[in-house]
Amino acid sequence: MERQIISKKKRVFSTEPAKLSPSEVFTRKYTSHLVPALKKLNMDKNSPQINQLTVKHEVDMALALSAQEFAWSRFLLEKLSSSNNPTTTISSSSDGTRTPERSCKEDEDGEIEEKLRELQKLLPGGEEMNVEEMLSEIGNYIKCLELQTSALKSIVQDTT
Repeated sequence: MERQIISKKKRVFSTEPAKLSPSEVFTRKYTSHLVPALKKLNMDKNSPQINQLTVKHEVDMALALSAQEFAWSRFLLEKLSSSNNPTTTISSSSDGTRTPERSCKEDEDGEIEEKLRELQKLLPGGEEMNVEEMLSEIGNYIKCLELQTSALKSIVQDTT
C-alpha cells in the first residue's frame, strides 16, 4: 500500500496592514459615513421631512466627514453643521460684462481674477482662503467629488 500525502494549503496572513491607495481610503471612509445615514433615512422614509435636500445634506456630510484633512472639508462640515435645515449651495456666476476702455492685458488680468473669484465661491471656505491655499485645495476637492460620484454610482448599481 502506498501512502498518499495530502498537502493542505494554509492561508498566510501578512502581519503588516494592507497598503491602500488614497482613493480606496477615501471611498471606504465615505461609504462608512454615507451608508448608515442613508439606512437611517430609509427607516424614516414615511416622515414628511425627508426630501431631496435631506438626502443631499447627508451626501455632503459624508463627503465632509470623509476628507477632514482638507481645509475645504472643515468649512463644508461647519456649514452643514450650522444649518438646521439642509440647504443647497447656490453659486452665482458673473454676467460676463467688460468695460471697452481696458487694454488686453487688463482684460486678461480681470478675467483671471473673475475666474479665481468663481472658483473661490465653488470651493467650500474658498472665499476665506488666499489664492495659493485655494488652488492647492481645489484639486483635492475635485478628486474627492469624483470619488464621491463613483461611490454613489456604485451604490445605485448595487441597488438596481
